Order: sequence, then C-alpha cells, then structure tokens
Amino acid sequence: MSINDIRPTTIEGIKRLAKTISKRDDVAHSVGLDRASVRAGFSSHTNARRTLQASTIVLPPPIFSTFISVHWRNPKTRSRGNEIIEVALPKPLDEIIAAPQYKYAAGLRYFTRWASDLISCHMSTEGANSAIALACRAARTLQFMACTGLRPSSKTTPIRADFGRDLPGRDHGSSWYDPIEKRYLFVDEPYAAAVKDRQQERDAWSVGNRREIAKPLWAGMYYPEGGSELYLVSDGQKGLPLGPVLLALSCMPAPVVPENCKRVTTTDGELFRSPGEVLDAKEKAQKAKKMRGPRTTGNNAVAYRMVMASGRRPNAKMAVATHQRVGQLLKDVISATRQRAGIINRLASVRSELDNWVQLEYDHDALPNDVFFELYYHERNIVPDNEYGIAGRNLHIKRLEEAKGLIASSYPDCKPVRDLLRKLDLALQSLTSWK
Repeated sequence: MSINDIRPTTIEGIKRLAKTISKRDDVAHSVGLDRASVRAGFSSHTNARRTLQASTIVLPPPIFSTFISVHWRNPKTRSRGNEIIEVALPKPLDEIIAAPQYKYAAGLRYFTRWASDLISCHMSTEGANSAIALACRAARTLQFMACTGLRPSSKTTPIRADFGRDLPGRDHGSSWYDPIEKRYLFVDEPYAAAVKDRQQERDAWSVGNRREIAKPLWAGMYYPEGGSELYLVSDGQKGLPLGPVLLALSCMPAPVVPENCKRVTTTDGELFRSPGEVLDAKEKAQKAKKMRGPRTTGNNAVAYRMVMASGRRPNAKMAVATHQRVGQLLKDVISATRQRAGIINRLASVRSELDNWVQLEYDHDALPNDVFFELYYHERNIVPDNEYGIAGRNLHIKRLEEAKGLIASSYPDCKPVRDLLRKLDLALQSLTSWK
C-alpha cells in the first residue's frame, strides 16, 4: 500500500504515519504530525488530538430496531411477495431522518415512513433478490446517517456543496449536510476496479482543487457487496472536517448486505406489523376514542326516510371536504380489492350509508351535483401493481384506519356511527386474514 493511501483514525496511527512522513520528506517531527493529521481529515495535530482524545464513546450501541419492507412482483410468472429485513440502529428512525428528507437520499428515495420503526418501498421490484438488495441499501444509508449525524442535502442545495464535481473516476456521488456544523460533505462511491489505477490522478486533483479526500474503514452505502468503495470529499476551508466523520465510521458495525442481513419471515398470507406500527395504531384509536367522548344515548341520532332508504343517522354534519377524503379512501380500497368479498360487501354498505347521510346534511346549493356524484362513487379502474390486492394490504389498512378516525371525530357517538365503524372493523379483519 502506498503511503498516500493511509488514512489513520487514531492518535497512535497519526504518530506512526508522522514518522514515515518526516523521514520521507526530511522535515521536523512536528511538521510530520500536522501532515499526518491532515491526511486523517483534521486541520492540524492539535485539532486531531483534541477531537480523538475527547471521543471516549463514539456511538451508542445499536439497540433500536427498524424494519424495511420491499414488495416484489415477477412480470413473467406473476408471482408476488414482500421481503422484510430488520436493522439495529443507535437512534430511533425519526431522529435519523425526517419524513420530507427521504426523497433526497439516494438509498431511501423510493421509501416512505410507514410507522415509527418501519419504512416501506413504494416501488415494486422484479424479484425477491432485488427486493432484498434494495432493502439492504436503505439499511446502509440509515446506518451512515445514524453514525455521522449527516442529512441528505436537498435539491435546492447550492452547487458549491458538490465538492466532488470533476473528481476523476467519480461515480454514485451524493452530497450531505451537517445540521450542527452547517457544512457540507461529498460522498463518492465508485467501483474499486474503476479507480484502482487513478489514485495518483485523484490525489493530484485534490491538491489542485484544495479538496480533502479520505477513504474510511467502513465499506459504504451504494453496493459494497459488488465492489463499490466509499470516499469522503470535502473543501479544505469551507467543507466539513473529515476527521470526526472518519472516526465515527471506523466504529461502525459491518454494512448490511444480503449475506448478513436479518430477514423477517412471516407465515404465508400473514400481515406483518412492526411493534411501532401496532403502538401507533393503538395511540390513534385512543385519540379517536377521546375525540368521540363517552357514549351517550341522547339526541345524537335522528330518524330519516328517503325514496329508497330509511334508518337513523347522526344529528350532525360532517364537512364536505371530510366526506370527500373518506370517499376517496373507500374508493381506493374498493378499486384494489374487488376480488375479496369480505371487504367489498362491508365497504359498499358503508359508502351507501354515507351517501344517504350527506344528501340529508347539505342542500343542493351547499353540495352541487358535480361534487356530490364524485363523493362516494366513480372509483378508478386502473390500479398500480403495488396497490392491487394483497400486495397493497398495508396501504389498504392504513386507508381504512384513516377513514375510521375521520368518521369517529366528525360525528357524535351514536348507534348509527358505531354500526358504521363496526363494518369498517370487519373489512379490516378481512384484510388482515386475507391469504
């Protein structure tokens, strides 16, 4: 290995490299210490010593479980499935990345926060192996962020944050932001074979452009199982110092790859729900119950009679916009689960009843025909593959839970409302038991 490839991560490592540099360049040991410290990503030996000696505990133990779900569908065999892996992280998911930031991180671009400990891919892959690979890449991205505290830079980031532009052999690059230091860092992840013979060229580029390049001990986010390598690139004056980042990465667990990932197995047809998802659902139910208030048998319901229907309804109005949202949720589930009678029959009854109620709640002036006709009927005919049938079960459950919450919070507690919610619960049970 060339001396130019050595990136020490400890005080002892810096001292050893300083001796080599002092002999090679015929300079004082103090100068060698500063040059070795710069190679390690610090501004000087004093800065390196203070940072490294203060870092008695770099990372907390990875004790927070996060689950990553990816659906797949083989277009030739039409077989479907869902691959789930579990990754242990040193921080809760929501402390690592905020929901709006997923789209800016390459490894999380196709994922959505589903629960406090679960992310789900909103794009189907073509097989189980590719689904696992995509989940592992997302896991590595979360590992990197949890370890370094960095966040993906947004599309509105100034071009000066891309410290790796024109870097020879650059590939699979990404820009990152430190919310504490308010500085940027560029990550380059080329294949090892592509830059094997270009290290001197890359070193010359870094000197000419006043950039710092360092290769951490940790293998990287993009495709380490396939030969990609991780390099950190920063501006020598304006960028994020590399030393602390290199130190944190040196204490990282091995990157999650298909060979070492912790796969979650479920019984065929069984719905997977993470602990966080179960807890979130309980909290939502408790919140909805509080909003409903205690059960009463007073004047919360009134009788109604129409040309072709009669019964009892809540003695209140649900906002038109809420009717529109509930109607859209029901239509989305109905259009995607037509082959499941236990779902369709219950939801058809629910939307028919709500259709009656809204006609009695608003007159023609408040609810024009063009709005009314689209509230609970005219669902879509084309459904994306990842939403159709059992493949979209998690999404269907979330939609019906939202519909329940909106209905419960918009109407007073009464038997007609409880009957309606009971039908939605039965539809949810049919969704859960669907194999």
